[in-house]
Amino acid sequence: MSKRLTAALLLGAFTASTAALAQGMSFEAVDSNQDGFVSYEEITAANPSMSEDLFKAADANQDSLLDADEFAAVQP
Repeated sequence: MSKRLTAALLLGAFTASTAALAQGMSFEAVDSNQDGFVSYEEITAANPSMSEDLFKAADANQDSLLDADEFAAVQP
């Protein structure tokens, strides 16, 4: 699958699953330990419907954490 199609599908799926985040949850609010990254545990605490597959797809550098840019890129 092309990167563009993957990104489009990811964005659509992520947008649909981030209702809690779309209601004003900022990166800083989701980053509960304030380390500058959002872990899967932190994002599921803010949005329990977040799937691990969507989180991994949003994690562009595959470090198992979302930085502010990765988090912002998938915001609706």
